[in-house]
Amino acid sequence: MGKKTIAVILALTVAATAAHAQKWSISTNIIDYLNFGTLNVAGSAAVAKHWTVNVNTKFNPWTFNSKDGNIQRQNRQQAYSAGVRAYPWHIYSGWWFGSHLQYQEYNRGGILKRETEEGDAFGLGLEAGYSYMLHPHVNIEFGLGVWGGVKSYTRYSCPRCGLLTGSGTRFFLMPDSIAISIAYIF
Repeated sequence: MGKKTIAVILALTVAATAAHAQKWSISTNIIDYLNFGTLNVAGSAAVAKHWTVNVNTKFNPWTFNSKDGNIQRQNRQQAYSAGVRAYPWHIYSGWWFGSHLQYQEYNRGGILKRETEEGDAFGLGLEAGYSYMLHPHVNIEFGLGVWGGVKSYTRYSCPRCGLLTGSGTRFFLMPDSIAISIAYIF
């Protein structure tokens, strides 16, 4: 066999392996809907036997007011993240561990106390979970995550009054997600 023939066979073998590993998934986190109706969708693509790359977005435009108008609650946000997941066994099956970069623009307040905070946050997240196969194309995923980084914020004494109580830039570390997701694999 010539060098060209070996190169072609090697290229076809790599291409066939890569084509076999091209699986995609789309999912949504049910728990996020319980967080004031936060809409969310995530997509991932397999890049190797044990690795996927992921993108995720969350969006919540809702503000909830009491009937008398004295109480306003909100957890408005738009968040975008991109990262990777490692599956020790096979992609989309069993335990997984991941990391992602995330940006979030937020405005939350009136939930536990009247104070409201709005701003932008950017950071790194770590997560872990388990994917359980319900069907060859449907999984249920359980996961927990934290993220930390830098946020630029402004605080107000209440959601409606607009009385400024503080602003600045600071580091943060907080829970990122509690997930029970339904994923479609194709």
